[in-house]
Amino acid sequence: MENLGIYKNIGVIIFCYFLGAIPFCYIIAKTCSRKDLTKIGDKNPGGANLTFNVSKFWGIVGSLLDFAKGFISYFIVLKITNSELLAILAGCAAVAGHNYSPYLKFSGGKGLAATFGIYIAISPFTPIAYAVGIVSALFLIRNTLWGIIFGIAGSGIFLWILKDSPLYLILAILLMIIIIPKYIDRSESILVNFKFRKEKNLKKLFTLKVR
Repeated sequence: MENLGIYKNIGVIIFCYFLGAIPFCYIIAKTCSRKDLTKIGDKNPGGANLTFNVSKFWGIVGSLLDFAKGFISYFIVLKITNSELLAILAGCAAVAGHNYSPYLKFSGGKGLAATFGIYIAISPFTPIAYAVGIVSALFLIRNTLWGIIFGIAGSGIFLWILKDSPLYLILAILLMIIIIPKYIDRSESILVNFKFRKEKNLKKLFTLKVR
């Protein structure tokens, strides 16, 4: 019976991975404009590329669907199992599915919308901690990669304090492992990717880049 419970938990995580892997933005772009997001803009099949290169309306719709991946995976699993750890793993599985989708030959988006879904499901105040972390890094370090790191780390520390549980530090570590590779420019060295003051001005931080 104990083994059966373990198999069920593994099954839940696998299900959330495949749920997260559904490329909503890619499907919307193909259906509404016959455009392939992997071949236009920054070639990222996510909400930002859909917004700027297909439609702002559909970009919002796609981003909300991606948000729902993380929210539903965490919230429903927590309600069903009452296990915070399993809910965290399920949410991270959804983000991993989004970023490395088997439906898109294991390519995918960058996972921020799905991550925000998890954060909101845990606490509606988490995005504030994320915003403080990412904005601080963007202005001080001028490097998107460090912005993501500070945002996720700040959120993890905030939730650790708020919920009084180190499990949220595990969440932060898993999200960094899943998300950070998506922000690494493989045309540059690792040292350049992590360079402080990498961008000369703030405008370049918010420009979609082809990777």
